[in-house]
Amino acid sequence: MQNRYAGDIGDYLKLALLRTIVPPHKLGIAWWLYPDEAHNSDGRHIDYLNHPARWRSIDPELFDALADTVRSGLRSVEALEQMGVLPRATFFRRPCSFDGNPPDRRSARADWFAELMEWAADRDLVFADPDNGIEPSSFSAGQRRAGKSITVAEIKALAVPGRTVIVYHHQTRMRGGHLFEIDHWRQRLKGMGLDRIDAVRAAPYSARVFFVINATDPVRDIIRHAIGRWTSKNITWHPSD
Repeated sequence: MQNRYAGDIGDYLKLALLRTIVPPHKLGIAWWLYPDEAHNSDGRHIDYLNHPARWRSIDPELFDALADTVRSGLRSVEALEQMGVLPRATFFRRPCSFDGNPPDRRSARADWFAELMEWAADRDLVFADPDNGIEPSSFSAGQRRAGKSITVAEIKALAVPGRTVIVYHHQTRMRGGHLFEIDHWRQRLKGMGLDRIDAVRAAPYSARVFFVINATDPVRDIIRHAIGRWTSKNITWHPSD
């Protein structure tokens, strides 16, 4: 996540999803905050706010709050936190970006994640919001841009028994297509010992997936019902086998 993205269509969809399932959970949002970049136009997907007839029905209160935030010009994760749309949530926004040589960065990343795990200890619902999503094949924790990704090992660590974990993943050009990519990561996570791995795919503006791990049957039913109302927006539910 980068501050410049705050309020875009991705935020609308993920916060709307979380708002459907939060009660009675203790929600924690780990932003995986990465410094703003300026080499592309990411974060400009805010045109949905100009089309309330199409988008506002998903979550009118949230839509209006995000519209106010974007129009204020003060787009940041802190601004999202202060909207008050998730009143029982806690947030982890220590930046996931580290200086030094590769060993220094690996060590700093391990310390950062240990702090995140301590913060999440009493949360039974955690949303992980890495900038790009799950680690690419070339990933190394010592890389300068490693903070843009979450590792499968970190997902495994977060997904303790009794906790539902939702992980953002921006879809890539993986050979086989986007549905193949969903199954690829589902199988990879199963290989890490995780079992129930559902997915919500949201294609508006830019394709993204929210992997839902360890969800209870009631939570799955709530998500399935919500997605059933949102399918016309090109948002689809992909349950675990």
